[in-house]
Amino acid sequence: MSVEESFTTVLRSAADLAPEPNALAFAQGAAARGVRRRRRRRASVLAGAAAMVAAVLATGSLPALHGDRAPAAQPGSSVSGEYMRDALVSLLPSGRVTSAMGFTGNESEVKGGPFAVVDLETANTGGQITLSVDRISTPVTESSRGAHCFDPSERATQSCSRTVRPDGSVLMVNVLLPEQPGMGKTLVATYTRPDGRQVRVDTYNRDGRPEPPLTPEQAVAVATSGVWDVTFDGARVTDPPKPGVSTPPPSALLATVTKLLPDGAVAGPADGLAMPGRVRLQVTLDGRTSWLSVTVEPKWQEGEQSDPRRTFESGHGPELTHTADGTSVVVRAQRESDGTDGPEVQWGAEALHPDGTRVTVDEWNGPDARTFLPGTPALTVDQLRALATAPAWRG
Repeated sequence: MSVEESFTTVLRSAADLAPEPNALAFAQGAAARGVRRRRRRRASVLAGAAAMVAAVLATGSLPALHGDRAPAAQPGSSVSGEYMRDALVSLLPSGRVTSAMGFTGNESEVKGGPFAVVDLETANTGGQITLSVDRISTPVTESSRGAHCFDPSERATQSCSRTVRPDGSVLMVNVLLPEQPGMGKTLVATYTRPDGRQVRVDTYNRDGRPEPPLTPEQAVAVATSGVWDVTFDGARVTDPPKPGVSTPPPSALLATVTKLLPDGAVAGPADGLAMPGRVRLQVTLDGRTSWLSVTVEPKWQEGEQSDPRRTFESGHGPELTHTADGTSVVVRAQRESDGTDGPEVQWGAEALHPDGTRVTVDEWNGPDARTFLPGTPALTVDQLRALATAPAWRG
């Protein structure tokens, strides 16, 4: 595997770990649209990967690595890419390291702390291991980034376990199914301490072998190792809360959705997606049942250089309208494939309220959050519009 390919892969992993800009996170809505936006964000990061590789490696080639001991680091000093690389190699099981790189986190536009990537070949398997360190805002709850299961609408999941240790730290182990034919499973172990220090290990096999190069136990051992403690010296929180902004929890959103549904509609329970500002549930009306996803972000893009309302309204044609109280709203219907005349499979409405609150409502038919089927949805587009523009969402 070339250095350029390795660097591109680690940037991809870091982009997944980094906090989504709130404007994107809450604009994602349901699965299909969210996946497309996430991939566009990744693509912008990866576009300059080859050029950055040349700059990073301009100092020379990598030294030989043996993985027999952890590297030395001085507490309080800035952690180098070499330290990240050598520390990760030292914690891996015996095998042949075919590529290894470490970075301070400053080599790209991806927000986050230092990270490293290693390609490892063993007797039975092989693949790539990526490790990233980060500091998230506290207190750490079930809604904190990295402290809950992956959203199944974005990644098909085989299993997920969440363990709260006696010291209050949270250990998440996600086993994700392949995204493409010919690829194996992805294992993600994330260790988050009560003070917000977070270590994440991603490992997968690109060569069609089903299992990643690390077992869950091995990935946990890497993530919880004390060699990463020094990497947090002076590290800043990468997802600081906005002053004066309180994002509603899923339970509050569910209660509001239930009150705003049209007469005769029955709301099912939330599906367990524990993320502030987002709730997903099934709604039944007149014998039809559909999935409904609602995301709410107070003070959307407040403090950004561009005007939030101009940003929200840009690029829309006749589908952009305004309510009597000044709310900007866009309704849409998406087909099976963009640019085709196939059946519609997803419907939605987005609204930017006068106080800056952005509300996105998505609806689709299917057995789960990843399957989109044609058919008449439970709620009409006009009913979705009324739901998104309701004043009850405002702070």
